[in-house]
Amino acid sequence: MVRAINILVLGIVLVALFSFAVVWKITGNVVDENKLTGKAIHSGDLEGLEVSVFVPEKYQRVQAGEMLQFQISIKNIARSGRHDIQLDYYIKKNEIMISNRRELKAVETQASFLASIKVPEETLPGIYNIDVQINEEESAIATFYVTSSEVGQIRTYLIILIVAIVLVGGMIAWQLHKLTKKR
Repeated sequence: MVRAINILVLGIVLVALFSFAVVWKITGNVVDENKLTGKAIHSGDLEGLEVSVFVPEKYQRVQAGEMLQFQISIKNIARSGRHDIQLDYYIKKNEIMISNRRELKAVETQASFLASIKVPEETLPGIYNIDVQINEEESAIATFYVTSSEVGQIRTYLIILIVAIVLVGGMIAWQLHKLTKKR
């Protein structure tokens, strides 16, 4: 019986350490800073409209579920007067759309403004693109990093811990079953 209790304690300690290491690996915030500039990777030019997007340093790392703030600069170099444009904002990873939002703006010669879009709660950690499109044609793209939310980290840790405890409990039950057969 003492042996079974020792196995139980050792198993729980090992499972807790293992699950903590797994959660740390899954939710770790390791980023290649060279890929994360926040500046436009691509700036668009459509019918005399130039667009660029920039993610301020403060928002280059956002948690899943938070708002991503970014700056858009538009220059109207070919046409005079006021023009209404449609701006579409997309959060993408590997050309897969994660979230989007549409907005209408009026532009005369130039405009610079802050915009935002919510990063969905279920977004996995990693590097993503914010793609700003004008009138569904030309676009500008910048990068940012999504970290997992604290709630997501806790939920993952608890699931792993529960599975580990069930496995250790099964091993202990098996050992107790073997001990009772020997007697």
